[in-house]
Amino acid sequence: MSAIIDEFSFKHPQNQGCGTHKRLVPLAKSDAKYNEVSKSFKKGWKHPKKKRPHIYTIFRVTVPDHVLRPFHQYRARVAAAPGLAGRVKNPANEHLLFHGTTRSCLLGEDGRSTRLCNLPLCSLCCVIRNSFSIDKCGSKHRFKRFGTGIYTTSCSSKADDYTANIEQTSNLRVILVNRVIVGKPHRRKKNATSLTEPPCGFHSVIGEPGIDLNYEETVIYDNDAIRPAYIIVYGDPPPPPKSRFKSIIATLFKTPLAT
Repeated sequence: MSAIIDEFSFKHPQNQGCGTHKRLVPLAKSDAKYNEVSKSFKKGWKHPKKKRPHIYTIFRVTVPDHVLRPFHQYRARVAAAPGLAGRVKNPANEHLLFHGTTRSCLLGEDGRSTRLCNLPLCSLCCVIRNSFSIDKCGSKHRFKRFGTGIYTTSCSSKADDYTANIEQTSNLRVILVNRVIVGKPHRRKKNATSLTEPPCGFHSVIGEPGIDLNYEETVIYDNDAIRPAYIIVYGDPPPPPKSRFKSIIATLFKTPLAT
């Protein structure tokens, strides 16, 4: 029996044409994965004073096998850990979680820009190309609520707070959706800024709202516990189309008077 090919692998038939520079595959709105990711984004938009944006495009992020392999190995180890071994459904407790970061280019902006840039400040393209690195923790935000780790969240509106466009012509925003091995989480409501790993017997830390947090966040402390899976391109909704009557009236009023 042949080995199952990861759906995000370059080698998967649905990712034909992808390679080192072209990593993104647009999802059709009829695709079940589009619906799953879109639903998660909308459900996770929880800030009451932030208007929920319009989704323009969702891309699948494709990954070379040498980057996927350590993720699969880590997932297998977690699935075999005490307290998780024997679980039939989702044994490693893997979830799709959001992460906001900086974009220096126009990747994904018009639905056709799918080639990664090499700009040193483009964290988005860096993550898509190489995945995440704990070494980058704190490089943009000094406060580390749960110590040195990789921060994700089920709250898309919270991840949106961390998105940024350096390219001034950008009209839209991009957020990462990631495969995260949560494993057995240690749940906290208070800050623990000195952490460099989860408490013994746990694989991650989940910050729960109530005392020091307003919205959930999940922190992992191993680079191989996470891989980018999708990006969502979103922003203000497009203007409503003008009716034929309004277009005619607008044209008439723009017509210069005869002299």
